[in-house]
Amino acid sequence: MRVLYVCADAGIPLDGTKGASIHVRQTIESLAAEGVQMTVLAARPEASATLPAKILKTESLGTARAADSSLSREMKGLTFAYDLASTAPVSRGMVDVVYERYSLWSLAGLLLAERLGVPLALEVNAPLVEEQARYRGLTLEGMASEIERVLARRSDAILCVSSALQERMTRLRGRPEDVHLLPNAVDVDLFRPRGPKDAEEITVIFSGSLKPWHGLAVLLEAFARLLGEQSKARLLIIGHGPEREHLHQLASDLGIRERVTFTGAVVHERVPELLASADIAVSPASADAGAYFSPMKAGEYLAAGLAVVAADHGDLPPLLRRGNAAVLVPPGSVDALADALIALAADPERRRILGLAARDLAVRHLSLKSAASRLVGLMERMIARRSSIERVQVS
Repeated sequence: MRVLYVCADAGIPLDGTKGASIHVRQTIESLAAEGVQMTVLAARPEASATLPAKILKTESLGTARAADSSLSREMKGLTFAYDLASTAPVSRGMVDVVYERYSLWSLAGLLLAERLGVPLALEVNAPLVEEQARYRGLTLEGMASEIERVLARRSDAILCVSSALQERMTRLRGRPEDVHLLPNAVDVDLFRPRGPKDAEEITVIFSGSLKPWHGLAVLLEAFARLLGEQSKARLLIIGHGPEREHLHQLASDLGIRERVTFTGAVVHERVPELLASADIAVSPASADAGAYFSPMKAGEYLAAGLAVVAADHGDLPPLLRRGNAAVLVPPGSVDALADALIALAADPERRRILGLAARDLAVRHLSLKSAASRLVGLMERMIARRSSIERVQVS
């Protein structure tokens, strides 16, 4: 099978350290490992030589659009996505499926699929119109919403990372057929349990982008309470994002700055090593966070065999409950998160039991290899259905 992977979002460089970039690479690599011939068309293809894929060159497009001050930021995104599709060096017979990671202004995947006469698989990771309007501002909201509706109706298959997104895309599509739930998975070979930890101090860890909805202010306040019980505890925050300065200041205001380490952005290959230094991993959320997330961090924590404290919202908690694999707390609750951290810090046996259950759950339900195999099967069915329709039309 030959797949053209499209990522027209200029905010997702192929060599980036944030979750979106990691997920793009992970998808490409896992499909290639299943024997799929991958070709990649990306707005930001930097340092892509390590990917097992042919990278279609798009140099000059991004630079040219960024320098054009007569266009709004939003119109630049729309125009760039169109240029990406119209100038892509691909022709009929080169690929069997176009697979696009949905980005706010992009019709690139749809245009390419129609030009090449192949089916389109659309991966949806967030309600981008709502997210952009709420957190960053959105002038052309009507146009962005219409692009989303067009994609929902005309994609051959839609792959949603959460049930909330599946419901959203089903509503926009007008029917449930070919709207699939495909949660984010984890490489259980890369993320593995470590041996016994020698250090006496308790280390709490968070890994992810520093975004408002991740509830890191809640984590800092809860950790400050943990320090009242465990004065040697440490908090390690891995990642970068718009909340960085605010969180640094909050840690200072709470008087805990010396016990908190902000690593900034790190390459994904280092994350397993950093998780290995921890005792408790946290996947918090703000009180008003949406329930549409499929947090990659949670899967990595589980695969690493850590005791996990997670916000009780979204699709993952029911699975965690069935596997007794984490402590769940209400989103935005400092009291509940602090109580969970204090209890786990004082109970090494409980942490050990949770870690064993976490690893078992990740291997059985969140394996990247299993997810990639399912995705390949789905695309094979798309190709077969398109071929069947074409044969009927010819006859």
